[in-house]
Amino acid sequence: MKKNKKLKALILTCALACSTLMGCSSNAPEKTEAAKGNEETSAAAGEKEVELTFPCIWVGSDSKAAVFGQMVEAFNTENAGKYKINIEEQTDYDSYEDKIRTLISTGTAPDLFTVKNYGDVQLFAQSGNLMDLSAIMSDTDMSGRFISGILEDTMMDGTLYAMPYENAVIPIMYNQKLLDTAGVAELPTSFEELFQISEKIKETGIAPLAQMTGNNAWTSMLWYSYAVAACGGADIYEKGLDDPAFVQAAELLQKMFDYTSSDAIGADATVVNGHFFNERAAVYLNGTWILGRIKTEGVEGLYDNLKLSTGLSQDGKNGNASVNAVQAYICAGRQDDPARQEAVMAFLNFITDQASVAELANSSGALFAVDVDSTLITDPLQAEIVKQSSEASFIIKNFSAAVPTAVGNAFPSALEELILGDCTAEEFVETLKNAQ
Repeated sequence: MKKNKKLKALILTCALACSTLMGCSSNAPEKTEAAKGNEETSAAAGEKEVELTFPCIWVGSDSKAAVFGQMVEAFNTENAGKYKINIEEQTDYDSYEDKIRTLISTGTAPDLFTVKNYGDVQLFAQSGNLMDLSAIMSDTDMSGRFISGILEDTMMDGTLYAMPYENAVIPIMYNQKLLDTAGVAELPTSFEELFQISEKIKETGIAPLAQMTGNNAWTSMLWYSYAVAACGGADIYEKGLDDPAFVQAAELLQKMFDYTSSDAIGADATVVNGHFFNERAAVYLNGTWILGRIKTEGVEGLYDNLKLSTGLSQDGKNGNASVNAVQAYICAGRQDDPARQEAVMAFLNFITDQASVAELANSSGALFAVDVDSTLITDPLQAEIVKQSSEASFIIKNFSAAVPTAVGNAFPSALEELILGDCTAEEFVETLKNAQ
């Protein structure tokens, strides 16, 4: 996607203040002409209620759980006797990905599910087990709701197998209270300055940086993404893993582990979040969706003490980058029954209603691929993230989203070997290359 499209993507997801949390139920989206025609056809045929299963991670403590659950309930109520979505709660993100891959490989894809990595979308499409969602493109009312160009960028050989839904925008988050304690007056703008302030923070007994190698090594993968951007610039992924910037970035990431918690090796997101939420770590990377959890799970005053920045430069180059990518695509298993195809499209139409998505953004802090009025953002930090990202020098995908799935999967174990001293930065990158 071109930069102007990406910049627009960062400023158009917003929040729409509703008088009650049940706004989704009382403000159901207007049906498109295609949806109305489908209802008339199904009613005339006297079809039974179509039930679709949706193993879903937006449940439990996920910041989107409450409002997205209300959206599903509203859809089921409006379509009672015609369509029904049955949510299967999935609270472990990593296990969820493994489950979907296993189901796809056996030809038993769920009716609806989410995919984080576009590489998985490509693999699943090649298996022949995904439903063709190209009808979204031909429905001008529905396609017009999305960020310009994002649907086209998701297509494969002219076919849409996934609908982009949640966007991941990753700011660098600093606890200004802990920085003040360490005598750090200004946020760093370069990796050189980051290491300088990390020395000061470390002297206070606080871990400067929250790092991890367990599971998908999420926060460390995000740090590597910013390091890759700083070392290689906006077009680094086009150059491929042979470019020396990937080794240079690995060396930066390796040094960052000198300034993290003692339990970083093998740590998962729960550990990393716990350190930052409880002021045991001063600097943290995650997406806007984490803001809701920081408010509810962080120590008192944490949210108010947060300061944000975009990417850091290295050797005076490539600063002020913004790391982002589509965080979640919604896919559907291949449907041979026209009634089930209609049910899928009706649900996707419903959950892309711009007012409902605005409420979902407002309640969760997440950003989305649906184009809604950005002036209605109510969370000040979410608004600041959008502003900073829109003013970034360039936008770049996170590493996991930019490389084949197998490479992303190889990252955590390769990182652990790097940090334990079992391989060099060059060998770390070689491991990633061999996974392609």
